[in-house]
Amino acid sequence: MTALYPLRLAPSWREKIWGSTNLEPLFGPQDRQIGEVWFSFEQNTVTNGPWAGETLASLMARHGAALMGEAGLSNAAGPYFPILVKFLFTSDKLSVQVHPNDAYARKHEGGPGKTEMWYVLRADPGAAIAIGLTEALSGEELRRAALSGEIARFLNWVEVKQGDAIFVPAGTLHSIGPGLALCEIQQNSDLTYRFYDFGRLDEQGKPRPLHVDKAVDVTEVAPYDGLQQPVSFIREGMEGETLAVCDYFAVERLRWLSHLPYAPDPARMHLLVFLEGSGMLGSEPYRPGDVYLIPAAMERFEWRPAAPTVALRAYAPGE
Repeated sequence: MTALYPLRLAPSWREKIWGSTNLEPLFGPQDRQIGEVWFSFEQNTVTNGPWAGETLASLMARHGAALMGEAGLSNAAGPYFPILVKFLFTSDKLSVQVHPNDAYARKHEGGPGKTEMWYVLRADPGAAIAIGLTEALSGEELRRAALSGEIARFLNWVEVKQGDAIFVPAGTLHSIGPGLALCEIQQNSDLTYRFYDFGRLDEQGKPRPLHVDKAVDVTEVAPYDGLQQPVSFIREGMEGETLAVCDYFAVERLRWLSHLPYAPDPARMHLLVFLEGSGMLGSEPYRPGDVYLIPAAMERFEWRPAAPTVALRAYAPGE
């Protein structure tokens, strides 16, 4: 078996009607409206080392716990890689939407639900996210508001700034405003129910589909804040904060300046999302916008920053 090493994941670029040509602070300007850049779904590939070109699905099937750890494997839903990391870039509002929980999604859609969190990478002045409602509505009131467009009046818009973390459990109505760059860490699901799309038309000049009845079924109607208060820690020579912990993922923000040994966790793989700085993970270079998978059974290696580094670390929760 090839010796395990840090696996750099290839980005998958996705155009969106609400996307942006401005991908700062991670990437250069684009000539098309990029809304999402995916890294860790099962068809994403590795770009470095002996496993370059291999998909995560094939590596999971062949290496199992050596790659994922037992906690990582138990957190996976069937063939899906358990945690999806992506970047979002907005020049317009996203639809007013909601994601179902696992029970509803498996019954009605045949796959997992979606709980997610966002970390703000860039926020233009006044940029905001909508998280929950400003007041509780009954299911029928919610349905009428969605069909009339009045739902926009009930959205709880919250201004955000760089470094904010927002936790969005399944069932939370939400939208994202323009002028934002976010890192989204979530259950590996693309299942979205749209309430309202602000009257937009798609490339064919037609309204995008809505899913009002299903959205009403799964929405938690009580007001919800969503902004997280980071919890600081010093661990393994790194300063950091815990940003979110749920049944599906834990997310930390890490900061470090000097060389240190990095000990992989034999119970779970780690996903490292580099936001600032540069340096080496063992023999592999990193820079902002890189996402690495650290296999569970990998040996300890040296982390050598060439510049002060900030990264997010995501992994399966549990002991």
